[in-house]
Amino acid sequence: MKIVSLHIYHFGGLRDCKISFEQSGLQLLFGENEAGKTTLMDFMKCMLYGFPAKNQSERRYEPKNGNRMGGKMTIQHKKYGRWTIERIAGTKVTGDVTLYDETGQQKGESFLFQLLNGMDHSLFAGAFCFGIDGLQKLDKLTSEELGNFLISTAISGDRDLLEIEQNLEKKQSLLFKKAGKKPIINEKLEQLKAIGKSLETLKGKNESYLAVKAQKENLEKHLKKTKENLASIQKELRSNKRLFELKPVLEKFKQLEIELSSFGSMNKNFPENGIQRYEQWVKEGSLLKGELDYIHDRLRSAEKEQKSLIPDTSLIDKQNEIKQLFNKLPYYKHLYNQLLDLKKNVESIEKEEANLFESIGETWTESDLKNLSLSLSSLHELEDLIKQSFHVKDKKRRLEDELEDSRMKLERLEKEEAEQKGLLLSNEELEQFQQQNTTKQINKLPFYSAVIPLLSAVVLIWSGWSSSNSSVMYSGIFLITISVVLASIYTKKGKSDEKIPSPAHHRLLEDEMNRKQWMQISAQLSNENNIYLQLAKQLDYIEVEEAAIFESAEKWGIQNGYRGNSAKLFVSGYMKRLFELKELLKQKEALNDKIQKVNDEKTAYENEASLLTSFVEYQGHRDTKGLVVSCHSRLEEQLKNRAEVERLTRSCKEFLERKGSLQKKFDFINVQIRKLWDEAGVSQELDYYQRGRSAEHLIKLHEERETFYNQLKTLGFSTHEIDEMTEKVTVGYDDTVQAAEELEKKEEDAQREYAEAVEGKGKLEWELNKLLEDGSYSEHLHRYEWLKEEWNGLVKKWATFRLAQHALQKVKENYQKTKLPAVLETSSVYFSKITESEYQSILFTDTNELMAVKEDGTRFYPHELSRGTAEQVYLSIRLAVAKHAGPADFPILMDDIAVNFDEKRTRCTLLLIQEAAQERQILFFTCHKHVASLVPSVPLIHWPSRSVLAEM
Repeated sequence: MKIVSLHIYHFGGLRDCKISFEQSGLQLLFGENEAGKTTLMDFMKCMLYGFPAKNQSERRYEPKNGNRMGGKMTIQHKKYGRWTIERIAGTKVTGDVTLYDETGQQKGESFLFQLLNGMDHSLFAGAFCFGIDGLQKLDKLTSEELGNFLISTAISGDRDLLEIEQNLEKKQSLLFKKAGKKPIINEKLEQLKAIGKSLETLKGKNESYLAVKAQKENLEKHLKKTKENLASIQKELRSNKRLFELKPVLEKFKQLEIELSSFGSMNKNFPENGIQRYEQWVKEGSLLKGELDYIHDRLRSAEKEQKSLIPDTSLIDKQNEIKQLFNKLPYYKHLYNQLLDLKKNVESIEKEEANLFESIGETWTESDLKNLSLSLSSLHELEDLIKQSFHVKDKKRRLEDELEDSRMKLERLEKEEAEQKGLLLSNEELEQFQQQNTTKQINKLPFYSAVIPLLSAVVLIWSGWSSSNSSVMYSGIFLITISVVLASIYTKKGKSDEKIPSPAHHRLLEDEMNRKQWMQISAQLSNENNIYLQLAKQLDYIEVEEAAIFESAEKWGIQNGYRGNSAKLFVSGYMKRLFELKELLKQKEALNDKIQKVNDEKTAYENEASLLTSFVEYQGHRDTKGLVVSCHSRLEEQLKNRAEVERLTRSCKEFLERKGSLQKKFDFINVQIRKLWDEAGVSQELDYYQRGRSAEHLIKLHEERETFYNQLKTLGFSTHEIDEMTEKVTVGYDDTVQAAEELEKKEEDAQREYAEAVEGKGKLEWELNKLLEDGSYSEHLHRYEWLKEEWNGLVKKWATFRLAQHALQKVKENYQKTKLPAVLETSSVYFSKITESEYQSILFTDTNELMAVKEDGTRFYPHELSRGTAEQVYLSIRLAVAKHAGPADFPILMDDIAVNFDEKRTRCTLLLIQEAAQERQILFFTCHKHVASLVPSVPLIHWPSRSVLAEM
């Protein structure tokens, strides 16, 4: 499976973030601190397995702006193709998830388990998604806890198995401890003992009533006999029931005994750990043989080389003068290089000055720059003026835009007002039409004649109130009055049936409507004119404020020695460049002083060197450096020859001593191998291995039989009982079933007989109770039986936990023998690559302790290693677990796991991760940009980038 792209809707501080992972293999994601890398990593985990519940310790990335967290992830699956997983916080705690492919086909959440190839959340968080904290927390564990953690992680992906085992141990301790008092079973046992003593006391008191007891003696004997018979039947019946419950275990136990008996006395004489011991001796013998051959070759080579070396004693006698001269040569080189670097720095500064002058468009003298005061307070003062200027200009621009909009609106309203006024009747025309109206009846006014003025009045009142214009508000009040009058006329004259003559009536109505519209437009025109005047007034105030800021800037320039154009003070970056020019001037002066000093020291050294080299007769080079180097090279060559001759002499002696010692060890190993063969009764290696494999199988059978035997012993059975039960459920199983049926029938008869006897005894005991002073004996007896039954139940519960813990231990041992070696072998290879073979392997001892083995065989516990090396051990183990415990192509997420590694091991680690990424996708999150230079072939994704909008 491969992650193709992400789209974060809202998740913590991230919103509307998109990122693509189109390339395969290892990809680096670089981001500064607080950029959201860990948030992005947790988002991927939540998309796959859901959001954590509020009662969990994991962080919930609920956005602070109230939006629902969620997003989507697109993956590429080898079998199912490209699918998109969309998860949004909703009705479910883990979020509402939707899955759809490229064609739009949707499937339910159950299909997500198939896309993840069965990978559960625990294994993903334990081996496929971790950071530096996940590595460092392992360092807090002891060696035994670390070993248990490794087994648990490889089996279940996290510490679940270890926690289950610890939980079982804790539950057993709460129930029973051998020397404890607080556990429940221990407390119940003490209570049983106390009540038993009380019963004995009360029983002694009851024995004094012999006369009454004599009357029920025969009944008690019969009841006792019946009770014993019933108890015997029930005991035997319980034994049979338990026998059927343990039938699978007993059958397996019988099968193991049969297999063991088939071996007879075979392989009993095979040495303990014979295969391992033999392979160890063979390995050591092979190493010794190779070392002996190597020493023999070196001895011959040393003797030959010793004869070819003849040192020149005449040159060696002058070694003090030459060495003294040569020892000063690095300082001379340093002075020469320093002088070049200083000159380059001066040139670079001068070039940078020219670029800065060109960028600001003017040239400043050194005296003007020195007189320019750029203190922190003055810069803050100028920055405040720039901010004020920017704010004023922005406000001015907005007012100018609003003023232009208002002007255009005024022109439009004036045009509309003139057009509407041209539609009105003149006074003469109006009087003429009114005279034509000979009737005194008024037509029924239409409804809109009252509504339209009313709406217009509301609009004018609202505009005047919002713009604080009283004239517009008064216009609105006037229109309300008109609307009230029209409404009154409409109400009083609504029933009139007489009409104005048709032509005059229509013309007067038309003129009335035109006058109303003209009045509305006039009111709007008046309102807009007031707005325009207010905006113009505000613009005047802004220009005054802008002039004041410019005047403050000129004063600032005079106070701080500024001689340039005051308008440039508001140019972005102008003062920053002047500050940089001022700093460059200081650096240039300091560099020129240092150049003079270095040049004086270099000249003094050359004069001293020329005096010293005049004593050496050598004309091969004319320059000081070449002459000194040549003389020293010849001297070192002769000294090396002399030292080599002495070393070869010592080496030959040491090789001879070492050869004798190794030969003795080699002979001893051959004797030990022969002893193993003799002990096993074989004469060749093939027979030895065959005999060893047979012995290992026999040991495995013995261990498995011992496991079942211990389980049965834990339940309280003796060896004889175990053998007897095994025979009953295997050879005599039919007889056992028939006997159980007969016992059930006998139990029913005995219970009926016992109930009749108890009833008769109860009558006699009633008489005894009269003789007793109180009923404490029966109460204590009832309490004793109740506690005894409760104690038996607790003991069974404790035995269940004990048996479960033993089964869990067998699972761990089985994994440790079968799958754990492969994980350790892979982690050893990874750890060796990271440390460049400085460490060879990672071992897991029989006591569940983890150890790292160096090249020379030295072993270290993780807490004995440095912090970085210990984290490299844990990283190797996690990568090995990911390779063996999960799907082969499932992606791995890492968060800056190499921050405590040095550069060399960081490069080796990244190369190892890159190699592992050939089979799967690996996303490496980091805040260290230099990591990308260690593996230049790996693509680097910048987070956040242009395609990512982060909410910081």
